[in-house]
Amino acid sequence: MADSVRHEIARDAVVLVAGTVLVLSTLWLPVPHRSEVTGAILVLGLLSAFSALWAMGSASRSSHWAHVVLGVVLATSPVVLAFPAGASAADYYALVGGVVIAAMGVLGVLTERRRVAVTV
Repeated sequence: MADSVRHEIARDAVVLVAGTVLVLSTLWLPVPHRSEVTGAILVLGLLSAFSALWAMGSASRSSHWAHVVLGVVLATSPVVLAFPAGASAADYYALVGGVVIAAMGVLGVLTERRRVAVTV
């Protein structure tokens, strides 16, 4: 297995773990009476985990861009969705998860561009 394929699978695995942690975090995040916060984190975590599985199962490199977009949406969700003041744990989960997912996507995009530039 080539080094680049290993790195790609490792990046996708990090996104899968981050998405899974986000989904599982909805079980213990203290956001009473604010189901939209829990729902947003749940849906974005599921989308991240599924996009990681999709990336692992296909040769499509558009998954890098999907990770970037999902990560940015997740990281900005506390501001965009106006999470309530008492939901700082949810804010941190969304922010950190989003940054990790977006970073893996950016690394994938940069690696792909470098690979294309070298082969041309």
